[in-house]
Amino acid sequence: MTIAIIGAGMAGAACASQLTQQGQQVRLFDKGRAAGGRMSSKRTEQGYLDLGAQYFTARDEGFIAQCQHWLRVGSVAQWQGRLGRLEKGAVIASPDDTLRFIGVPSMQAPVVALLKSAALHTGCQVNRLAFDGKGWELFSDGISMGVFNQLVLAIPQQQAEPLLREAGVIDTELSAVFTMPALLPCWAVNLELASSPWTYDGIFGNANSPFSWLARQSSKPGRCKGEQWLLHFGAAFSQQHIDADSRDIAGYAIKAVQQLAGQTLAAEMTLCHRWRYAQQNPLYPRYGMLHRPELALGLAGDWLNGGRVENAWLSGVQLAGELVL
Repeated sequence: MTIAIIGAGMAGAACASQLTQQGQQVRLFDKGRAAGGRMSSKRTEQGYLDLGAQYFTARDEGFIAQCQHWLRVGSVAQWQGRLGRLEKGAVIASPDDTLRFIGVPSMQAPVVALLKSAALHTGCQVNRLAFDGKGWELFSDGISMGVFNQLVLAIPQQQAEPLLREAGVIDTELSAVFTMPALLPCWAVNLELASSPWTYDGIFGNANSPFSWLARQSSKPGRCKGEQWLLHFGAAFSQQHIDADSRDIAGYAIKAVQQLAGQTLAAEMTLCHRWRYAQQNPLYPRYGMLHRPELALGLAGDWLNGGRVENAWLSGVQLAGELVL
């Protein structure tokens, strides 16, 4: 059985890893320059900077075992950052016993580890699909990428829907999956501060603040040194300013940081990235994954499983099990 997987983020990589271990012929296609998706870090002269996923946790026994394996081979490390949260306009301590992991030296390291035996095509955007009732043919800018017995879409909901709609396979069941947006946008801004007014390495925002997360990058192994701070704006702010210029977003980020600190700070934007499909919509139903054997089609991703890196992995693993039954 030949299987095409579009999307080489955590869900696609987990699905591919399970399938290749069972002897299936798998080829992955990703429009990015490297695997990782939202589990990616920007390489700079000073080190890596995380713009997407900031860390991940493990609760499921299978994923706990996977994380322990990554720890043994050096693909991840524990991040023991000092955490705070915003409450009534002030930052207070928010300690807990949760184990938090990060990829080393960059966030995509565990994804790359999962794909070590897979055939991966990066810089390849699949923009048309054709289903003949038995299998799928993939096209990138009019060029055929091959014909496959099974197709897995491990990409955001809003990217999967137009591909399947143009292919003419969206029926009532699939339509329900695409009715409500599962992923909401997120603006990410990395700021370099002259000094830090906090003793925390990560600060959780709240519903009344424009940001959802603020983190000191240098507190993570392998990341840039100095006062490099990553700010994630919340879904509401990001949606409101979805088409704003990055320089304006940087201005909002500097203002938010200064308001949080209660003082004027010397701050300069070093990176700004718009994630159009990133934060989980809390109202979206939880499917886990979707397998349509009569269409030789599977869908996987955190958006189907409640968000979080762990749930992306679980979605991919679950779908892989369904494909080989």
